Amino acid sequence: MKRFINNNIKELATLGIMLLIFLAAGIAKPELFSGGQFSSLVNSILLWMPLNFTMAMGMMMVIIVRDIDLSIGSSVALSAIIAGIVFRDLHYPVFAGLVIAVVIGILCGAFNGFLVSYLKIPAIIVTLGTINAYRGLTYIVSAGKQISGYELPAGMSNVVSRGIPLGSFFIPWMVLITFGIGVIFFIMLNHTHFGREVYAVGSNREGAHLRGINCRRIEFLIFTITGMLCGITGIMAMSRFGYVNPNTTGNGLEFVVISATIIGGVSVSGGKGSVTGVFLGCLLLGTINTIIASVGIPGTVQRFSYGLIIILALLLDRFIAAMQEGAKLAAHIKARQVLSGLEKE
Repeated sequence: MKRFINNNIKELATLGIMLLIFLAAGIAKPELFSGGQFSSLVNSILLWMPLNFTMAMGMMMVIIVRDIDLSIGSSVALSAIIAGIVFRDLHYPVFAGLVIAVVIGILCGAFNGFLVSYLKIPAIIVTLGTINAYRGLTYIVSAGKQISGYELPAGMSNVVSRGIPLGSFFIPWMVLITFGIGVIFFIMLNHTHFGREVYAVGSNREGAHLRGINCRRIEFLIFTITGMLCGITGIMAMSRFGYVNPNTTGNGLEFVVISATIIGGVSVSGGKGSVTGVFLGCLLLGTINTIIASVGIPGTVQRFSYGLIIILALLLDRFIAAMQEGAKLAAHIKARQVLSGLEKE
C-alpha cells in the first residue's frame, strides 16, 4: 500500500482535489446533487473532456520530450474549416471529411516537427509562428465565414446525441471514442518500442542518442501524431458545437491542454508522464469548468482558477520530487551503513 501511494501520489492528490471541489459545491448549492441535476452535471463534465483529452495525448508526448506546441488550437481550426468547406461545397460524407481533416492536421504537425527536429529551431519559437500562420490560413480559406450547422452532414451530431444510457447517466459516443484513443496511447507508450523511445529521449536525449535511438525521428513523429490528433479534434469540435467558426474554433485550446497535462503529472523537465494522470488532469479541469458555471460563479474566475491550479500543480510536482529524492538519498545512506557494518564484522 505504501509503495502504491508513493508511486501514484500525484494522481491521488488530483482525485482528492476533485472530491474537495464537489464537497464545496455541495455545501454552496446542495440541489446540484439531487438525482436529475447530478446526472446532468456529470454528463456536462463528460462532454467537456473529449476535445481536451484527445489533444492532451499529443501534448503529453511533446512535453515528455521537453518541447511545447502552442499551435494546436490553430491546427484544429484549419483542419475543421477545410473539412467544413468540403462538406458544404462538395457534399462529402462524414468519413471523407474526417480523412481530409486528419491529413491537414498531419501536414501542420509534420511542418512543425520538421522545423523543430531537423532544422533545430526551438519548439516555442516555431509554434509561436505557426499559431498565427495556421489561424491566418483558416481565415484565408474560409474568407472569414463560418460553416453553419445546416451546411454540415446530417449525421455529424450523432456522436454527441447518441450513446449508451446507464441509468440516469448518458455516455455519448464521442466520450467512448475518446476513451478508446486514450487506451491506444496507453498501450503505445507503455508496451511498445516507440513508447520506450519517447521516454528515453525525454529523460536523457544524449544518452538515448548514444544507445542508437534516432531522436530527430522520434521528435518529428511526435509532432506529426499531435497534428493527426488536431484533425480528429477538429471533427469532434464540429460535431460538439454544430458549426465551425474561423475565429473561435480551437481558440485557447492550447492553454487548457497544457494545463491538463501539467496538472496530470507530466514533468516540464521531460521524461515523465502517464495517460492516467493526464486523464485525471482533464477530468479535474472539466469538473472546475462545469461547477464554476453550476454554482453561479462568474466565468471570469475560470482563467484565474486554471492559472492557480497550474501553479499549485507545479509546486506539488517539485514537492513530490524533493520527497522522492530525499527518500532515495535516505535509502542510499542506509544501504551504505549496512554495508559498512557488514565489512566491520
